[in-house]
Amino acid sequence: MIISNVAIKRSTTVFVLLVLILIAGVFSYVRLPRESNPEVVIPYITVNVPYEGVAPEDIESLITIPIERRLAGLSGVKEMKSTSVEGLSFIFLEFEPDIDIDDALQKVRDKVDLAEPDIPEEADDPVIKEINTAEFPIMIMSLSGKLPLSMLDQIAEDIEDRIETIEGVLDVEVIGGVEREIQIEVDPERVAQYGISFGNLISVVAQENVNTPGGTMDLGEAKFLMRTPGEFKNPDDINDLVVKQAPEGTVFLRDVATVHDGFKDIETISRLNGEPSVALTVIKRSGANIIQIADEVNAEIAQMLDGLPKGLTVTVTWNEADYIRDMVSELENSILSGLILVLVVIFMFLGFSNAVSVALAMPVSMLITFIVLYMAGITLNLVVLFSLILALGMLVDNGIVVVENIYRHRQEGFGKIEAAKAGTAEVAWPITTSTLTTVAAFLPLFFWPGIFGEFMYYLPYTVIVALLASLFYGLVVNPALASVFMTAPGKKARPVREHRFMKLYAAVLRTALRWRAVTVMLSVGLLVTIATVYLSTAETIFMPETEPPQAYIDIECAEGTNLETSNLYTRRIEEMIAPYAPYMESVVANVGSLGVTPDSSHGAGSSKANHISRISLDFPKLELCQKMPSEILRGLRESIKGLSGAEIQIEQMEMGPPTGPPINVEISGDDFPTLARLAQEVKQQIKDVPGLVDLRDDYNKGKPEVRVVVDRQEAWRMGLSTQLIGLTVQAAINGRKAADFREGDEEYDVTVRFPKAFRENLANINTMNLISIDGRRVPFSSVARIEQGAGLGSIKRIDRNRTVTVSADVHPDYNQQRVLEAVQAKLADFSLPADYLIDYTGENEDMEETEDFLIQAFVVAVFLIALILISEFNSLTQPFIILTSVILSLAGVFLGLYICRMPFGILMTGVGCISLAGVVVNNAIVLIDYTNQLRERGMSLNEAIVTAGVTRFRPVMLTAVTTVLGLVPMAIGVSFDFRKLTWIVGGETSQWWGSMAVAVIFGLSFATLLTLIVVPTLYSAMAGLSRAVGAAKAEPKRLEHPMPAPEAVKESLAEDQV
Repeated sequence: MIISNVAIKRSTTVFVLLVLILIAGVFSYVRLPRESNPEVVIPYITVNVPYEGVAPEDIESLITIPIERRLAGLSGVKEMKSTSVEGLSFIFLEFEPDIDIDDALQKVRDKVDLAEPDIPEEADDPVIKEINTAEFPIMIMSLSGKLPLSMLDQIAEDIEDRIETIEGVLDVEVIGGVEREIQIEVDPERVAQYGISFGNLISVVAQENVNTPGGTMDLGEAKFLMRTPGEFKNPDDINDLVVKQAPEGTVFLRDVATVHDGFKDIETISRLNGEPSVALTVIKRSGANIIQIADEVNAEIAQMLDGLPKGLTVTVTWNEADYIRDMVSELENSILSGLILVLVVIFMFLGFSNAVSVALAMPVSMLITFIVLYMAGITLNLVVLFSLILALGMLVDNGIVVVENIYRHRQEGFGKIEAAKAGTAEVAWPITTSTLTTVAAFLPLFFWPGIFGEFMYYLPYTVIVALLASLFYGLVVNPALASVFMTAPGKKARPVREHRFMKLYAAVLRTALRWRAVTVMLSVGLLVTIATVYLSTAETIFMPETEPPQAYIDIECAEGTNLETSNLYTRRIEEMIAPYAPYMESVVANVGSLGVTPDSSHGAGSSKANHISRISLDFPKLELCQKMPSEILRGLRESIKGLSGAEIQIEQMEMGPPTGPPINVEISGDDFPTLARLAQEVKQQIKDVPGLVDLRDDYNKGKPEVRVVVDRQEAWRMGLSTQLIGLTVQAAINGRKAADFREGDEEYDVTVRFPKAFRENLANINTMNLISIDGRRVPFSSVARIEQGAGLGSIKRIDRNRTVTVSADVHPDYNQQRVLEAVQAKLADFSLPADYLIDYTGENEDMEETEDFLIQAFVVAVFLIALILISEFNSLTQPFIILTSVILSLAGVFLGLYICRMPFGILMTGVGCISLAGVVVNNAIVLIDYTNQLRERGMSLNEAIVTAGVTRFRPVMLTAVTTVLGLVPMAIGVSFDFRKLTWIVGGETSQWWGSMAVAVIFGLSFATLLTLIVVPTLYSAMAGLSRAVGAAKAEPKRLEHPMPAPEAVKESLAEDQV
């Protein structure tokens, strides 16, 4: 081959190139950003339109539907959801991952602009925002200790200011603290006595707290700036404000109200291991280096610790950088462990100098891959690292075939350069073809649609780059090294044990050739038997089940539940968690908020409401766990099962891309009360399905409310309006912001409201006096009355249809697919009114899409491989023979999963089968190609088959064994930690990728053993069939690189057949 001959002739250039690859590769590896999962940006866009005081049905008809009508024609929209609540229309658009977010944002703006004429003028302007899921919390820390909550909050704000100066930090959020507020508490009797309305008080405070610029004035030779400073310097300044000038004298604000420098009402409560705390979340910018940011944050906090009060504890409850370091270290250890196993085998069979030449293929190919990844701006993540493990054993395949063939030529008496040229040319096209077939198997994965395609994109990318790098090494570097360093072995170089294996294999192969029909039938029977046994008992899952680093308990009480009640409920669950606390790193409770978790996206924000809470459980590293997280969660489910009064959902942090709930039943129709009734009936019908947990629906019944019903005529007669009465009630109960109080760089609200004792008694509203426009006292009860009831809830729509969703999780001891099938069976005869539909979405929808694509990808991969083989051999029968190894490999996959007691994973096992399609044909290509060469040289059919099998036995076995051994550490979850010099058993990544590794290991092993027997048998059968039907004698198709067989070759072949 020309490129190989040039490399041999210019070997010095090749060696210099190796040094450059080493330098650039190490540089790229060090500089590559690390992250756990690939940064998959899913374009989410939200449209918010506030319309204060309007009921949900009116929000839906006046705002949501007109905007949805315009947005319906947008291309690339995967799903459109909307929620219409009192005073707000919220529309959520999920686009396909390949859509450009800026382009999508502009198109959404254009469509909303078209809808604006259909929206009431009184509604606020639409707010259109992008949610970037790549901007997520990388660190969560809690501040706790024997300090007041206000001091904890102040320290948290100081830390926030320092951290936000770090490059790459997008935002820092404080959760669970208290916020300073200047409160003006009005005495209801005094303001009524003086005839001062709330509006007057608020106006006075707002108008007095201003700095008014007066322009500039020329005085002599100077220009002076004129201003009227009026902002409050101290909260006590507010007491001296004049609120009314009456005949009886001046009324100051201190006469009718009291000013407090206090705090806002607590909206959220945060606890760390049962102690009050304040949480800080650090959110990175898209594309920023997580490890670098986390290290700088830790360094910043370490600098601040000396200046912080004693007794304060700063606990990092989540650090994405530590998780990434552990994951990268685990995968690196698996790579190194596999590398050593591969090296041991190579040294055993090829000797020291040849083994070094072959083994260098792995680091060189990986370094080239790192260079390409760095130049392409790809991070070092979970998928990239596993791809390198998958390719690890394959990287030496080309080198083994080339070096072994050159070595054989040296044994036959060739000189260094002649052996290098002849040995490489003899196998150049077969290894090129085998590399291309492997590339062809991974090629369809580039077209994987949706979020899973974005996530798994880096698998084919990395594997293909690594394989092409190994081909470059095999055709360029190996010949150059062999031409300089390979020594001439003697006849005694081959160990006796190898001859014994050869004799045994030759005998078995000759027997198979005599009984061709029996051999083929036994192989088919074995495949059918293994497949039948496994598939009859196997369970199907979508994604691998892993032990989570974190889990969350979400608690949702009834709408309208106050913060104190939610806190009591949360404490009850914390008490149930207490027995498991020794097995966890930390327990963080957020009451009135879902907090911000590592999988929360910035922009979606942390949901806040008095009736919702979340408890986050942080588990130790897997190898340090005294009790497995899944066991702890199983126990908690049993403990919590008996609690009533709230919906409780236990979720665990998942590896890989996000999916919906395992059970997700969407009921759509026109009438919302009917949908609510159907949802209850569905829940009632499926509640007893074994394995179903956390059954819930998203129907919002609405929260209890107090309505102020105004007598418009009487109010008008008294000089009052509905707005004035409503604003007075709002100010009295909730308070009204009157101004901002500035102190340094901080701003605090100045609010006006009635005292707490007044606000906690509904009867006080009825006895309250209102002040009319002309200053008269008007009893509240004379112009309005109070009614209690339930307000309307929210109206949810999916793809422009009103929808209520019933969802549930599956107990870890049950198979998700079986539970889903049981739910579908229960609802098969469920009676629906006309025009009402039930749809199964969530994880099931993702699984079906993935399954459909992987089946298509497998078929396309096989066709691409067949096309390459047809081009190589210029034949139809020989590619068919080679492709039988793909089918045989499936038997190995089923056998491996059966032995290891693993379910068939749609995602991982499916990708493993596609990977196998390209790998298993490689050995058959080398085998048949050499058989064709021998037949061209005049050997009889069976003798050529046996000779080719014996000659290629060693490289075939070596390539298979090295690929298998490279994956063994990942499959069994055991590797050696080369930093700590300890063994590692188990690990998060081995749980995630283990099933794919098992599929490739057993599939390749099984296919290789059968390939050495079945493929030659089919080759013989096809040739015999051609003669039997009188077809023209099949000319063995050899590419334009036949090599003459010297006498030494014949002697060696004869020796192998003895």
